[in-house]
Amino acid sequence: MGALFRNHAFRRLWISQVVLSLGDAGMRMGLLEIFLRSHLDQEVETAKMFFALSVPGLLFGPLAMANLDKWQRRRVMMISDAVRAVIMGLMVWWLWPASVGGAAPRTLAWVYFLIFLIGVIATFYLPARYALLPNIVAEDELIKANTLLTTSLAVAAVGGMPLGAQVAVRAGPLWALSLNAVAYVLSVAWIFKLRVPPQTSQTSGEPQAGGSMGELRAGFTYLWRHPTVVPLVLIAGAFAFLAGILVVTIVGFAEKTLQMGTLGLGWLGGAAGVGAGLGVVLLGQGQKWVRSIWLPPVQLILSGGVLGLLSMASRPLVAVPLLVMLGAIGATAVIPIDAKLQEEVEDKRRGAVFAARGMLTSATMIVAFWLKFGTNVLRNTSPPTILLWCGAGAVVVAVLTFVALRMRHHESSGVA
Repeated sequence: MGALFRNHAFRRLWISQVVLSLGDAGMRMGLLEIFLRSHLDQEVETAKMFFALSVPGLLFGPLAMANLDKWQRRRVMMISDAVRAVIMGLMVWWLWPASVGGAAPRTLAWVYFLIFLIGVIATFYLPARYALLPNIVAEDELIKANTLLTTSLAVAAVGGMPLGAQVAVRAGPLWALSLNAVAYVLSVAWIFKLRVPPQTSQTSGEPQAGGSMGELRAGFTYLWRHPTVVPLVLIAGAFAFLAGILVVTIVGFAEKTLQMGTLGLGWLGGAAGVGAGLGVVLLGQGQKWVRSIWLPPVQLILSGGVLGLLSMASRPLVAVPLLVMLGAIGATAVIPIDAKLQEEVEDKRRGAVFAARGMLTSATMIVAFWLKFGTNVLRNTSPPTILLWCGAGAVVVAVLTFVALRMRHHESSGVA
């Protein structure tokens, strides 16, 4: 790990992600407090919030796939953060009169629209970040580098959610939202001095015939023909679906089952964050099993078991250790997947592959959030029951993934 922190470019990237994760946690807790003070259903409004954030990934994912590898990734990240800082400023301005002046609450429709715009930016930002990592880190350090980046999620849960909840409840939700705007500005400053070698797609090769549509077709063809990419992208989508259900259900679980408010939810997030930190440390040891392609399905089975146990918890003291375990699994779930994709996918197609993964992630999360606020399937179902369903579904998906990976392995061996 020490060698990575001596890498100037990686160190700047890591710090920027920690800052962004803290800011994002502040925004989420601020919005949850707004929902609570407005006497709205927190589960439904949380689902709407994440739905608005996820839809752009599906709508604009093809555009990202076709063009992202043509653009300088560092520049994409800087522009994205700058634009998102402005969007957060507009959100604070829109909500300010009701929060400070005692005016009637303004409609949240504009807030969801602004969140939608943040999602549009993230559609380009996240694949650019993932694709950038192999440009600044050696191949044999990718697992450790992805582990350290995931630490930012752990920091967000450990420090960001409880801190964001404290700020939202005691100082006011707009101050928690403002933390996110500040985080975006700080991230721009850190990325500005990040020096990155030229990308392969910018220095060699001819443009794909047919322009952007040709690039898009070539990207999908590459995905389908690669022996391991498709199963890995699909299992990343499965984790995203579970995360989408869980991030909404845990709000209702804390409120209705555990009888906890915004501060209590923040501390539950902190418990998951502690687990995330422990999982990151364990995965960061870099043992041989960490690089195994079979690790993600095993993690799905483990998460299914923990979710089943969590569905039976009725007291915070029982739920907390289970959330620690769930945090350890969840925070490290995509690290082996990302590292494998970064190792095996050539530089000129890497942005397209991660954009495709982002599209599938968005599609699965859209379904998860829509089931919560757009239908009665989950809206009228108790949180413990939903957690039990998710646990059973995780085990089923894990078995199917084992089969898919095995089939792909045999096909590639036959071709070889």
